[in-house]
Amino acid sequence: MADTKPTESQLRLLLAQFLFAHNVEIETLYAALGTDLSNADSEAVSHMAGIIDGVTLATSKIRDHGIDNWAKN
Repeated sequence: MADTKPTESQLRLLLAQFLFAHNVEIETLYAALGTDLSNADSEAVSHMAGIIDGVTLATSKIRDHGIDNWAKN
């Protein structure tokens, strides 16, 4: 089996899923790492924010409308 590494985009998605699952905000993570968010790669930060927003919206709709109907409402 070939040793495949995730792309940068896939890594950001995995990180966003982990942060969401553990209720960690991206700003909190950066602060814990001692990193100034304004110095971070803007494309990566934007990508992470979009993923987190999408997961948050989907979770809210699933909670409100159920797993079978969340995409319809």
